[in-house]
Amino acid sequence: MVLSALDSILSSDGLEWWSSLLCVFISIIMGFVITLMYRFYKRNKGFSGDLPLSLILMPALTSSIVLISRIIGLTSETARTTLGFSLVGMLCLVRFRSVQKDATDLIFIMFSIITGFLNGLGYLLYGAIVFVLAIIVILIVSFTKISEPSIKEMSLKVVVPENLNYDNLFDDILKEYTDKWNLKSVKTTDFGTMFELNYILIIKDNSKQKEFIDKIRERNGNLNISLSIRRFNTQNQ
Repeated sequence: MVLSALDSILSSDGLEWWSSLLCVFISIIMGFVITLMYRFYKRNKGFSGDLPLSLILMPALTSSIVLISRIIGLTSETARTTLGFSLVGMLCLVRFRSVQKDATDLIFIMFSIITGFLNGLGYLLYGAIVFVLAIIVILIVSFTKISEPSIKEMSLKVVVPENLNYDNLFDDILKEYTDKWNLKSVKTTDFGTMFELNYILIIKDNSKQKEFIDKIRERNGNLNISLSIRRFNTQNQ
């Protein structure tokens, strides 16, 4: 089983049209499945409308590039090394030039690229095993919700006037309504006339959020206050 899984269906002597089409066709099918899993995983979070099309085509396009490299004779060790660096370059391009802010989007994109790469090399059985295992992991994570953020771990942004000493200003309120807190950063706003305090905290009781905010409003002169789940605060990602 292990040996057969590591065997490629592509002949080392030359490519047959049926084996090449089979690799591309299976890549397209896997691309559709990856897209369905992506939509399922992100069903309650929302996603970019352009990404599903990319996930469908990316495995087929990647496998086509690998197949073309075999057709033009990239069989030497140097050429294989070049092909490996090309894959790394594709992954780096996705990571550092992509506008995706969600790490799960990047994972699904890399999943599509690696799936196409394995199929393009002809390792269909090995690729299928990796594909099924990855799908099982996604389903387990989705149903168990182990990747969901804690609704009690929150980010608090408070604006205070520059003439107000913010040192330990809200400690008594934070002690009353949170289990623990940490002042992450302080920055000036409105041309230096205001300070913005950024806290990371774990709130005790979510039902008392309004009461918590009202207490802070009394202390900061009713200036801007923002309380959000830390997972969805883009500045903390």
